[in-house]
Amino acid sequence: MISNIIINKNICVLPNSSIKNALKVIQKNSERICFVINKNNTLIASISDGDIRRGLIAGKKLEDKINNIKNTKYKFLQIDLSPDEAYKKFPKNINLLPVIGKKRKFLGIIRKQDLVPYLDIKSKKILILGLGYVGLTLALVLAETGFKVVGYDKNKKLLNKISKKKSPFYEKGLDRYLEENYKQNFRVSDKPIVSDIYIVSVGTPLTKSGKKPNLSNLKQSILSICPLLKVQDLIILRSTVPVGCTRDFVIKIIEKKTKLKFGKDIFISFCPERTVEGQAIEELKRLPQIVGNYCKKSSELTQKIFSEYNSTVIEVESLESAELAKLIDNSYRDTIFAYSNQLSKLSEKLNLNLVDIIEKVNLGYERNNIPKPSPGVGGPCLSKDSYILSSNFDKLRIGGENLIFLSRKVNESMTYNLFSRIKKKLGSLKKNKNCKIFMTGFAFKGFPETSDMRSSTTLDLLHLLKKNKYSNIWGHDYKVSSKHLKNLKIRTCSIDQGFKDADAVLIMNNHQNYAKLNIYKLLKKINKPMLFLDSWQIFEPLEINSINGISYISVGKN
Repeated sequence: MISNIIINKNICVLPNSSIKNALKVIQKNSERICFVINKNNTLIASISDGDIRRGLIAGKKLEDKINNIKNTKYKFLQIDLSPDEAYKKFPKNINLLPVIGKKRKFLGIIRKQDLVPYLDIKSKKILILGLGYVGLTLALVLAETGFKVVGYDKNKKLLNKISKKKSPFYEKGLDRYLEENYKQNFRVSDKPIVSDIYIVSVGTPLTKSGKKPNLSNLKQSILSICPLLKVQDLIILRSTVPVGCTRDFVIKIIEKKTKLKFGKDIFISFCPERTVEGQAIEELKRLPQIVGNYCKKSSELTQKIFSEYNSTVIEVESLESAELAKLIDNSYRDTIFAYSNQLSKLSEKLNLNLVDIIEKVNLGYERNNIPKPSPGVGGPCLSKDSYILSSNFDKLRIGGENLIFLSRKVNESMTYNLFSRIKKKLGSLKKNKNCKIFMTGFAFKGFPETSDMRSSTTLDLLHLLKKNKYSNIWGHDYKVSSKHLKNLKIRTCSIDQGFKDADAVLIMNNHQNYAKLNIYKLLKKINKPMLFLDSWQIFEPLEINSINGISYISVGKN
């Protein structure tokens, strides 16, 4: 016997209804169809939006009765059919049929996918909203796994590049995935399309004033899919949001706009993205996937999706638990980095080498995993997620010192501290504002390598240099294109060109290629005396300092 019937009398009209009334019923139910029943609930006919459209083209008016457009040759299912028998009776292009009992009594409707076992999750169509680092990598992994995936983004330049199978940013393995999957299981669209699963992966920036979470991108994405949503659809949120946002913001918008009820008509889960740029494709398959759900069916559907490509899927007890899990991941790292960065200011005053000290206290001591200090902590996640988490502290009026917020402030102060040291050192070397400054490492991190400059501390330092009238700045990066560097209004160059006649060389990230440089040969090209900033202590400080005319500094060492 057929189960999972959706009992919905609001999808029905009486035989004397007008075309306009039928159209209103179809519009309200988002099923693109309604059924004609009499006062005894006997099923008589079906009317689809296509039937109405054809009738209007043929000259019918909205006030006309439905008799001339109704379809009496519609398909239906008997309640006593087995799920397998019912599934086989679905015509190829029909996804919804009415279910009848004795004397053709209308009992409800059922969708084809409700008869498909959950193991056949790959039969569901997926729309991913937002094709940045998070959305595009996930789309391609799902596509390679066998899902039919469409990626939606408003950025037409981005879509054009993807459609030519060109990576819009550097990500290890991305070129191959694009080449093998585009126009196979993956394609792009400049507008949302009807799907079964909607994965929202748009960014959540901060407001310019107050640094509070700005949910406008998320809201626009949710509103864009509301007209498309139908019974049994699943929504998965990947965007970083404050705790409570999915339930109190997203669900309320959708239920208000669609009249569909979560847990009954449609389903939702929050599944945080946890990958690191540069290794996203690999980590999507390897790192445990956290799933927070609204109800049992949300959990079952979501876990089936991620289990197709990841062997470890971890369910947490609620949407809010998953939202907090995401914020914990990034704010924890931001906080421990702040610990070392705070210590770096002390070691610089004491003229001690913090990097060397940290290496020694970590060595063979299992309880320590202290990170090296850095020029600051940038990137699109760590630079904002502590603020998003702190917004929950503010909302709940949790008093006292907020360690997470203070840690973020420590990391933000590193660029200003570094600039002050550079300015002071250049002054002591008698360098004027037109001295040649060579900066290399504009991506927000060097390892794993990426081309992403969002919230890069190098850009913060560049801004401070320009603000203080340093005008002769040259730039280089191993992954950021020269075109993007030129947009920063600096002169682009190779490593060799950058070192030649430089008054200051600033190595800003920890890309592995720096360690491969013949640094002693390059330092013969500079304009002595010169400042050499080795932010991550890639080179041995004592050896560089021993070279006549080189003034060496790093983060954590003067």
